[in-house]
Amino acid sequence: MKRASWPVALVSVGVGVAGWWLVADRAGPLLLPRPDAVALALWSERTRLASALYQTGVASLAGLVSAAALGVFAAAVSWFSPTARLSLRPWTVLVQVVPIVAIAPMLVVWLGYGRGVATVTAAIAAFYPVYSAAETGLAAPARDLVDLFRLYGASRWQELFRLRAWAALPALFSGLRTAAGLAVIGAIVGEFIGSNNAPPTLGYTVLFASRGARADLAFAAVIAAGGLALALGAGIVWLERRLIGRWYGG
Repeated sequence: MKRASWPVALVSVGVGVAGWWLVADRAGPLLLPRPDAVALALWSERTRLASALYQTGVASLAGLVSAAALGVFAAAVSWFSPTARLSLRPWTVLVQVVPIVAIAPMLVVWLGYGRGVATVTAAIAAFYPVYSAAETGLAAPARDLVDLFRLYGASRWQELFRLRAWAALPALFSGLRTAAGLAVIGAIVGEFIGSNNAPPTLGYTVLFASRGARADLAFAAVIAAGGLALALGAGIVWLERRLIGRWYGG
């Protein structure tokens, strides 16, 4: 974030917290806890939340990396072969539209309780943005550059790795930034069904707190999940700056 935008962001957060406080005073603690109650829950339950954050973070990161690898591979295959593109399209759309909640119970049957379910649901949630961005990026090079490569007799592999892969990076990182937040959402949805609190996870913590009328703890877990999504997004932005350098547009 640019230095000049920090004051605006801080004012925006301050206004949001003030509005939250006013609404919470009228709604009551069971419906909407006050910010100070959530802050107290973050501190008093810090050990549980830290452990849960670690478990959900590992599942989210593993799912994001898996989605990135599969998405880039599928996009490259689609670029190589129009037949493969047509064959993959219905499956990629299916991955995008299938409700994760509907398939999570089957994942528990196949994989059992634990991190595996959260990792798979995170990968499912994050796959399509990566695939779509990579497919768009591979088609990004100017026609003149493509013609120049082919004029000099470059093979399809050379065209892919020396021209199109680099041209695809801006679009790919844009897709990864979107996929980072979706991976956290997917992991938590998987934990709603596939976690038994051994070890603790953010998804299970939200369910446990909601059933026990601990709205403050549920909100604290949600804030931890938001921080995790922001951290993954920041990591991707850092990697984008390192790889694209002075062409970075953020």
